[in-house]
Amino acid sequence: MPKNLRTLLTITLAAAICLFGAAAVRADGPDHAATYEKFKSLAGTWTGRMEDPLEGPPVTVRYEVVSDGKAVIEYQNPGKSFEMLTVYFLANGKLHATHYCAAGNQPSYRLGDKSTAELVLLEFAGGTGFDPEQDGHVHQGEIRFVSADRIEHRWFHFVGPKELGFTHWFLQRQVEAPAEPIEATGEPVETPSEPVASPEAPMEPPA
Repeated sequence: MPKNLRTLLTITLAAAICLFGAAAVRADGPDHAATYEKFKSLAGTWTGRMEDPLEGPPVTVRYEVVSDGKAVIEYQNPGKSFEMLTVYFLANGKLHATHYCAAGNQPSYRLGDKSTAELVLLEFAGGTGFDPEQDGHVHQGEIRFVSADRIEHRWFHFVGPKELGFTHWFLQRQVEAPAEPIEATGEPVETPSEPVASPEAPMEPPA
């Protein structure tokens, strides 16, 4: 076999192996553990606006890692009358989430197969407190990791099987201000002195 032909076959085989490997990675779907770690990295307070990143209604989201790192709680508008939360966790190595809605229902989600490192797709996986065939609920969600300090949410609202629209949240991480050091006053600090024992009075000689 000519040397050039052997070289060409070697290159072609190597390219085929690379393509097969890439296809296998795509077939396996998203990395659930890595995606969960990204949720853990969100710990802290995020603020922004809804619908319009410049003039929309203000929103606040706080992430908290709990249960020895086994769950991440997302508080939406914490402390407000319409506060809601979503819990993200791994179950048998797969990412799941449950949303505790102010409407009194609890839809559940799983990580969608088309999710990427930058875009988390939360697919509907049932829930409690509502009938998905006729009741209103948050049916699915998207979380986009724009950068280490910027994320976006999209939550899709359904009544039964019909989509009514979605809300779009633009969020930025808030940097926690360091604690202010205690200033020294310059005044000397008084230290208590040990009491000086008085000398014992001499004993009188007996009469």
